[in-house]
Amino acid sequence: MSLKKHLMVAGAAITFSLTSALAGADTRTLHYATPAPPTDRPSNEVLRWWTNEVKERTNGEVEIEVHWLQSLVKYHDSAQALSSGLADISPMNPEYVESRFPLWTLSQTEIGSGDNYIANEAWHRVLEKNPAMAEELKKNNMVHLIAYSSGPRVNASTSRPYLTPDDFDGDKVRMTPRAVQAAKQANWNVTPVQVAFADIYSAMDRGTINGAQTYTYLMPPYKHHEVAKYAVETGIGQSMVVVNMNLDTWNSLTPEQQQVFAELNDEYRTRMARAGLQEAEDAREMMRTNKEFPTEFHILTAEQQKAWQAALEPVERAYAEKLAKRDPRSLEIFESFQNELRAVQKEVADNGYPWQSEKVAGN
Repeated sequence: MSLKKHLMVAGAAITFSLTSALAGADTRTLHYATPAPPTDRPSNEVLRWWTNEVKERTNGEVEIEVHWLQSLVKYHDSAQALSSGLADISPMNPEYVESRFPLWTLSQTEIGSGDNYIANEAWHRVLEKNPAMAEELKKNNMVHLIAYSSGPRVNASTSRPYLTPDDFDGDKVRMTPRAVQAAKQANWNVTPVQVAFADIYSAMDRGTINGAQTYTYLMPPYKHHEVAKYAVETGIGQSMVVVNMNLDTWNSLTPEQQQVFAELNDEYRTRMARAGLQEAEDAREMMRTNKEFPTEFHILTAEQQKAWQAALEPVERAYAEKLAKRDPRSLEIFESFQNELRAVQKEVADNGYPWQSEKVAGN
């Protein structure tokens, strides 16, 4: 080979190497913190789908690295991690930092539908109609991506099924703070006990508590069904898991990259709602058919739900009034969310879920 050809080949190799290096340097890695374990449950599969879509639609310019099992930050500290930029993206519970997020804290409710899709869609409509929500996030150096619901709550117990508050009958029960307030105001015969969610299994196993408020989809992974003889799905109340991005991270993205995230948000949250519904149904089926740890499973009737709602509704309103001392718009957000929950619940009752309507229309 001539010297000229040697130089041409060498030059091409150098050019290729430089191009590859520059391409690698242009790839941006965003860090997503989550408390979830890296299982193949439906919601994790949706998360993986979303990270792949972001990478593909940005032509590899943005990658998202998922840090599972609180390996980057503890879930309780996720709001602070997002504000500081320790995490670029993370789910968070606004109730943990109520003083900084009085409006967003109202996404956690003891009343209204516990259906994953209904809560998801209702909260989304609240956000669209109330610019105050984005303002509150901006103050905390965040921008919103999606929210998804934890789904229906469950009264798990060892003594008897808690179909109405009268069924507590003096039991020691792990309850949410607002349920504790309802118990006091309505004079329920129950002894509330403070127990961390992660300790429900051991507390019920030892007899420290007779029952606990938990969630349908979390009973199998936390093995609550192994120690609870009864599970009563209330169908009311849920917690919204809010997925936000650090505002500095958002502002550092190109307009085209921001558009990718924006375009994915609706499908992302809808897929998460469907995944939540599937996880809840999988959990019900597992508990109903588990021969090693049989659990008597109940779903409250509309009449039974009224007994809980009657005690919980004044507590929820009082909580919104308390938050209004920090932000006067809290009562407006509270009313808006409850109205939207009722509206979406009726839509689903009349027409089914959107994907069911789409399937019918496509046939």
